[in-house]
Amino acid sequence: MDNVFYLLSASSSCIEGISLSKKNNTVFITKDSVGFSALSETNSEEERGTDSEQWIKRIGKFLDSQQWRNHAITFLLPAEDVTFRKITFPFQERKKVEQALPFELEEDLMGDLADSAYSVQVHLMSEQNSEALVLLMERVRLEKLQQLCLERDLLIRNIDCAAYALFRLKINDNSALPEAQDLFQIYLGGDETFVNTISDGRLDEIKIFPNSIPEILRKHFSATETTLPTLLQAFAKTQDMPYNAESNNAEAEVFLQLKEELRWLCAQLTLHLRIKNYSSESQIEVHGIFGPLIKWDGVVFRIRSFPLPEAQAFAERSGDALNFSASSDVELKEEKSVAPKLDAKTPDTLEELMVEAKQREESDEQTQNDSSATELNDDAEKAEEQLYEQENQSAELDAVNQQESLLSLTARKHWGILGELRKKAEIFLEPHKLSLYHESTPWRRFLRRNRGAVAVAAILMITISISFVWQTSTKLNLLQQDISRAERLVKAELRRALPQTSASGVSALLMELQEKIKKRKDYIENSIRFEKRDYFNLKFLNNISTLLDVDAPFQVDSLEYAPERFSLSGTIDSYDRLQLLKNNLQEFEEFKGRNIIESNRKSPEGIVYRITIELK
Repeated sequence: MDNVFYLLSASSSCIEGISLSKKNNTVFITKDSVGFSALSETNSEEERGTDSEQWIKRIGKFLDSQQWRNHAITFLLPAEDVTFRKITFPFQERKKVEQALPFELEEDLMGDLADSAYSVQVHLMSEQNSEALVLLMERVRLEKLQQLCLERDLLIRNIDCAAYALFRLKINDNSALPEAQDLFQIYLGGDETFVNTISDGRLDEIKIFPNSIPEILRKHFSATETTLPTLLQAFAKTQDMPYNAESNNAEAEVFLQLKEELRWLCAQLTLHLRIKNYSSESQIEVHGIFGPLIKWDGVVFRIRSFPLPEAQAFAERSGDALNFSASSDVELKEEKSVAPKLDAKTPDTLEELMVEAKQREESDEQTQNDSSATELNDDAEKAEEQLYEQENQSAELDAVNQQESLLSLTARKHWGILGELRKKAEIFLEPHKLSLYHESTPWRRFLRRNRGAVAVAAILMITISISFVWQTSTKLNLLQQDISRAERLVKAELRRALPQTSASGVSALLMELQEKIKKRKDYIENSIRFEKRDYFNLKFLNNISTLLDVDAPFQVDSLEYAPERFSLSGTIDSYDRLQLLKNNLQEFEEFKGRNIIESNRKSPEGIVYRITIELK
């Protein structure tokens, strides 16, 4: 179901469409919808509405009549509804171009840029320059088109310009674009007329030529269900006279109006080519249902002489096989049944036409022996005239690649631009840089189609969210109560540990308790360190103090204890006691095995002594 696509040419006068189906990466055309939109039944401008409103109404009626819904659709807007601008910048940075472009467009456009939706494609040029191609359309039309598709669950895959689509058809063609000279794509259809100027392989300009041909065709052929082959057959047989007595007056008047418009368009096209400095090396391509009715002689465009030489052959080849009404749809099965006739080689030139006429004459001779020689001569004379005319035109049409014969339109179904694009319709479904609008995801279509399910899902999501928020809030309140209760208990315990504190907060109490614990830990560590320390010097001094008691019969004047030596000096009453002191010093653990040096002299107070012990 998702492999169905619609391609719609949204001209205000001629709305036509193609339905395509994709299977195994192959695109098939399943239905063609052709014809002109019906005229409004009322003449009141208020009831008809603005041009945009009328345009939207016609598209809506077409979509409803074809029952196009629930799939992707691509719109081809006429060139006259799209504004083309080309702006050159003296730098090549794309970001700078995108930033400066709105200001340049504001200067170039007569209206407000906010009223237009636009797309841009930047080309980097030589000499540090860049060129921005811009396509603009009315934002009001775009919004109404979006709403129209939204109401019918249609996904807008691409909104494109018909003129740019014709340029893309040339780009995707196998033939190479001219590099040195210009290529002019002239479109002369039943919906509009424009010229694409292609320079250096890029679209340089889109020139629009407003004319009355679409309104003439719509006015006279929309209600009568006249088919394109029928119109071309009757038109090609008309004489170059103001009044054709063989046809009814209304039809003759219409054909006269069409010829006048074609002559005016030929003059305008000639003037445009002269303005664009057309040279003999340039190429011209003529498209559209009225393309075979004009010719280029190397200097000007002219309308061909009527009746056209190939008119009779066109009438025979078109026949009833392609005689479908303007409002009918050609199914794929019908298309397959007609295909064998279309696949046969058709004489597109007058030389081939003469050969076929001769073959037909020979077959007529075999089946009808009573055919007169005068009729054969008349056919031969006609063939010779056609050959002569072709020889005169061959030199004129060498530089022009156009629909040289009306026979090229034998298999054509569409009055408008879709007749040119039909064979490669799948190319125009995809968006590109100059797409005026495209939707990348079908979310809006999905939401609109599944309103009930989306509403139920939204209600469930809201209910679940509210329930989750309520449960979370309840848990947070309970947790907050537990925290407050725990805080009160902590304060009570801290005040018991700090009875003299003045702090009130938990943080202050914890900091004060931490400081008190730190001081207590330092005190304990010092006590343990002092307890474990080995006080060697204190023990030594204790032993010396015991030896040098106050009641001892000698006096110590100085005592020196250093790592290198120990010395003791003073007075003593006898030599015996001096020897006893010396012996007691030798009993010390520190002095055992050490050399003790003694010196003494006698004095009135007693014997002055000095004892020195070397420790190293």
